[in-house]
Amino acid sequence: MSATVTTDPPAGTATPTPGTHPPRWWTLLGKDRVAAVAAVLLGLVFLVALFGPLLIGDRAARQDLAASLRPPSLDHGFYGLLGTDVLGRSVLARLIEAAATTLSVALPAVVCSLVIGSAIGMWASYRGGWRENAAMRVADVILSFPSLLLAVVVLYVFAPSATNIVLILALARIPVYLRTARAEGAELRSRLFVDAARTFGAGTWPTIYRHILPIAMPTLLTVATLDFCFVMLTESSLSFLGIGIQPPEISWGLMVAQGRQYLQTAWWIAVLPGLAIVLTTVSATVLAAWVRLATDPGQRWHLTLPRKKRQVPAVGDTERAPAVRPVPEADPAKAPEDGGSRRALEVERLGVDLRTPSGTVRALDSVSFTLDKGRTLALLGESGCGKSMTAQSIAGLLEPVADVTGGAVRVGGTDVLRLSASARKRLAGPVLSIVFQDALTAMNPVQTVGKQLGEPFRIHRGLSRRQAREKAVELMEIVGIPEPRARARSYPHQFSGGMRQRLLIAMAVALGPDVLIADEPTTALDVTVQAQIMQLLRDLQSERDMAVLLITHDLAVVSERADDVAIMYAGNVVETGPVREVFANPQHPYTKGLLDSVPEHAERGGPLPAVPGSPPELSAVPPGCVFQARCPLARERCAEERPRLVTDDGASRAVACHFSEELSRV
Repeated sequence: MSATVTTDPPAGTATPTPGTHPPRWWTLLGKDRVAAVAAVLLGLVFLVALFGPLLIGDRAARQDLAASLRPPSLDHGFYGLLGTDVLGRSVLARLIEAAATTLSVALPAVVCSLVIGSAIGMWASYRGGWRENAAMRVADVILSFPSLLLAVVVLYVFAPSATNIVLILALARIPVYLRTARAEGAELRSRLFVDAARTFGAGTWPTIYRHILPIAMPTLLTVATLDFCFVMLTESSLSFLGIGIQPPEISWGLMVAQGRQYLQTAWWIAVLPGLAIVLTTVSATVLAAWVRLATDPGQRWHLTLPRKKRQVPAVGDTERAPAVRPVPEADPAKAPEDGGSRRALEVERLGVDLRTPSGTVRALDSVSFTLDKGRTLALLGESGCGKSMTAQSIAGLLEPVADVTGGAVRVGGTDVLRLSASARKRLAGPVLSIVFQDALTAMNPVQTVGKQLGEPFRIHRGLSRRQAREKAVELMEIVGIPEPRARARSYPHQFSGGMRQRLLIAMAVALGPDVLIADEPTTALDVTVQAQIMQLLRDLQSERDMAVLLITHDLAVVSERADDVAIMYAGNVVETGPVREVFANPQHPYTKGLLDSVPEHAERGGPLPAVPGSPPELSAVPPGCVFQARCPLARERCAEERPRLVTDDGASRAVACHFSEELSRV
C-alpha cells in the first residue's frame, strides 16, 4: 500500500487569497503609520521644492536691512514666520528655495548612478568572464577614493556648480550600485528559470529585464533610498565647506554655513535648515525599509497583515510568552494506568490563528492527541491540513504572523506554551528536537558539518571546540557516515541527499531528546534511501526510548513505521488511534477516503481513486463539520453542529463524526 499527496507549505506562512488583486501602494503605505508619516514629510519636501520657487518669486533674495535678524514670529506676516537673516531676507523663503536646489542635486545624482551602475553590474554578472572582472576592477578603483575627498579635489580644480556636483557624486556612487547589482545577478544567473529563458532563445538584455531585474529591484531601490540621504548630506557638507553650491544660489548646507556665526544671537538661521536636512534624511531612511517590502512580491503581503494583539507576559519572567487562553486540566480518567510516567507529549485543544491580508483565520482548531515514550505517532492528511503548523507550534518555531490562541502543549508534563523564551531554549535539544524536511537548506552551507553537529554540545553542555568535534564524529559514526573524522571537515553540499538527511537526524538526536519531531524526513529521497532513513530513526528510537512525531503523506510509511496515527483535516484532528486499527476499520469518512485513494484500489485503465473536492480555504471553513462538503454521509446535523473528538470505551480510538458507526471497512 503506497500513496502520497503534495507537501504542505511551511508552517506560519500566509499568502493572499487566490483571485484577489494585489493591494495598491497607498493601501500598503496606510498599514504602516511610521512609513506613512515619513512618506508625507518627503512628499511635502518634494512639493515645496517643485512648486515653492514659483510661488515665492524673488522673496528668497529680497533684502531688508531694517528687518535684520528678526526672530521667528507671527507678527511679521507669512514670510516672517521663521525669522530673517542678517540681510533681512526671509528664512522661510530661503528654505523653500534651498529645498529645490538641494533636491536638484541629490535626485539626478542618485538616478544616474542607479541606472548606470545597475545596468553595468547586471550585464557584467550575466556575461561573466573578462567583462565581470573588468567592471569590478574599475569599481574597486573608484571606491578606493572616498566620495567626499574625491568631490573636494575635483571641485577645487573645476568651478563649483550644481552640475559639477551632480556629475561627481553620480560617478562616485556608480560602483555602489554596480557591486550590488553584480552580487544579485551572480546569484540569480545560475537559477533554473534563467536557464529556461536561455533555452527559449532569450537574449542577454531581455533575460536581465524580465527575470533578473524584477528580483534585484527591491534591493536596488532600498540602496537608492539610503543613498539619497548620503548624497544630500555630501552636498550639504561641500556647501558648508564653501566648495559646493555658490551664492547667489542657495542650499540647506550653504544656509547652515552662513548662519553658523550667528548661532548665539540668531540660532534660527542655521538650526532650521539643519533641521530640514535631518527630517528629510530620517524620513528617507524610514521609507527605505518600507520600500524593500513593498517592491518585493514575496514579502509585500506582510504589510497587509492585521496588527498583532498584545501578548500576556509569562509569569515570573520579563520576556514575552505566547498569548494563550487557560484550559482545564486533562481528565484524570483518561490518564494511562501507569500514572502518566510514559507520557512524553500531550497536545490538548491547541488553537493557532494566522494573520493574512484578508483577515485573521483559524489555522489550527482544538488539535488534541497524545504520544508516549518509545512510540511513533504519525500526523496524516492532505496538503494544507495543518500537520506542519502543528509541529512548528510544538517546537515554538511559528512565524510572527501566527499566534497561539489557546490550548496546551505538555512535554514531559510541562506546558511549553506558558514558558518564557529563555526556558523554551533550554528545552530545545535535550528535551524536544526536530528534523526538517529540506536537508540542503536546513544546514548552514558555509560551515562544516562537524562544526554544526558539535554546536548543540557547546550550547547546552559547554564543551570546548575540540570536545564538541569529537562528539560530532561519534554522531556521524552512529548515523552511518563513512570516514566520519575526515568527512567532519566537509561542507553540506559535499554530501548526497541521503547523507545530509542522516546528518540532520544526528544533529536532532545529539542530546538525546525525549520527543523528536520528524517533518517529512524522506522528502526527495529515492525509495531505498527512504527505507534506510526510516530504519535509522527506528533504531535510534529503540536505543533512546524516544517518542517520535512523524509528519508524512506516505500511507505505506505510516503503516510500516508508525504505532499510532492522527488524521488531520482543515486544521482539525478528525480521528486518532493505533495504526493497525485505524487502517483496518476507519471510523471517519475522510480517513476512509484517504485509505481508498491508493493505486492498488484503482481499476486497470480507470482513473485513480481520490476523495472528491478539496480542503476548504482557511478563510472559508464552513460551520459545523469541516468535512461536510466532501462527505458522502453529510446530513443537516453536519452543517449545524461541529462534531467533537470522542474517545471510545476502550480509550484507544477517537473520532470526530456524528455518524461514525455507519462506516464499515469493505
